[in-house]
Amino acid sequence: MLKQLAIDSEVTKGESSRCDSRSKIRVGIVFGSDFHGNPPGGGQPTIEIFLKYAQEQPFEIWLLGMTTTEEEPIGSVSKRHIYGRDYPFIPLFHFNAKRYADQKPPIPLRIQALWAYIRRRRLVDALNFDVLYLHAPEALPFLWGKRKSVLYHIHGTQESAAQYSRYPLFKTRLFSYVYQGWIGSILKRADEFIVIDQESYDLYTRRKPQMRNKFHLLPTAIDVDHFRPLPNFNRNRARQLFGLPPEGKMLLYVGRLSWKKGVDLLVKAFAMVQKQEKQAYLVVAGEGEDRKALESLCDALGVSNKVFFLGQIPHLPSSQLPQLFNCADVSVVASIHESLALVITEALACGIPVVSTPVGIAPTVIKDGVTGYLVRSREPTELAERILQIVQGHAYAGDQCVATAQAYAETSKKISDVISDMCKSRPTAIANTT
Repeated sequence: MLKQLAIDSEVTKGESSRCDSRSKIRVGIVFGSDFHGNPPGGGQPTIEIFLKYAQEQPFEIWLLGMTTTEEEPIGSVSKRHIYGRDYPFIPLFHFNAKRYADQKPPIPLRIQALWAYIRRRRLVDALNFDVLYLHAPEALPFLWGKRKSVLYHIHGTQESAAQYSRYPLFKTRLFSYVYQGWIGSILKRADEFIVIDQESYDLYTRRKPQMRNKFHLLPTAIDVDHFRPLPNFNRNRARQLFGLPPEGKMLLYVGRLSWKKGVDLLVKAFAMVQKQEKQAYLVVAGEGEDRKALESLCDALGVSNKVFFLGQIPHLPSSQLPQLFNCADVSVVASIHESLALVITEALACGIPVVSTPVGIAPTVIKDGVTGYLVRSREPTELAERILQIVQGHAYAGDQCVATAQAYAETSKKISDVISDMCKSRPTAIANTT
């Protein structure tokens, strides 16, 4: 299989082995995803919006990740259709996403990815990429003895991801010590870095001040061609298509059903809202290991008939998520921690106000009474009061929500420039390794 992939690679490459202005730049994107939305999170939208803008560049892009079906053999070339274009896709490991949609797998997904990357390192090397575009710390094996340029995308502070893990092992002091060395190795070996938030940028540039010019602060862009107030939108009809009541104030949560997302806090706050706004209801769009516990909490609070669990709603290019935002009266984020919280800007882009804890991008884009409200405590009473200010008092400005989100429309476009500059700076070295 390795030999055949190498042959296919050479046929596809032709004369593009040199990374220069006269030929295409071969980019391999490595991410522990099936590029169909599994696992859910902000990683895939980050890549999707990059691919949209990269279509204008002389890139030949391959996707490498996981598959959720046995019909795609590991190591074989398949394809993914994103933003109207087909991309070669090679699954490096298999994950049963359906089985573990509402429970955590016994072996963490990141560990499965790490093991697969170690085993399939030679396969990826055989494809002779000019630039490897890596996501997540488990991609470290591709940095061992690397011969190609590597762009590493930092999706928030890496240490925080371990701190808020669902697995107790990753919260131990011993693992923290090992993990810091792991991240340090990535910072030492990668050539350039994309950082999505100010906290991470400040942390890692302090840690590596001599490499400050290698870190590029580029918050994940949103596609404002899709996330926007939809013209001639029949909200009542759209709600019915989602299986929701056409009338009443709709609160919306979009994200994983995991403890760090604070959905239990939202459910408790909604129970208070519902006492004052009888026609209000809560829509929960997402899957995760906490779903059963949240459904039990709804039962205990007597609001089960007013909370609608929709499951995972596909991201772009599907139109469902922008439509769902346009159906809402308010979007709520109650997370304990977020690196960026992309759903905040997506909601604002649709003209929908956001009530959020002060996580991720929220303190930057939420202005009290204009684009929503920040809640300062983790008390359901405060969250409920802020939600009621919007659904009862209409205390926000839809046009200001949209205008605020516009600033994040094209930040990912600059990633293409980073990749192009990487090749320009090392044409000889890259050519000599092909």
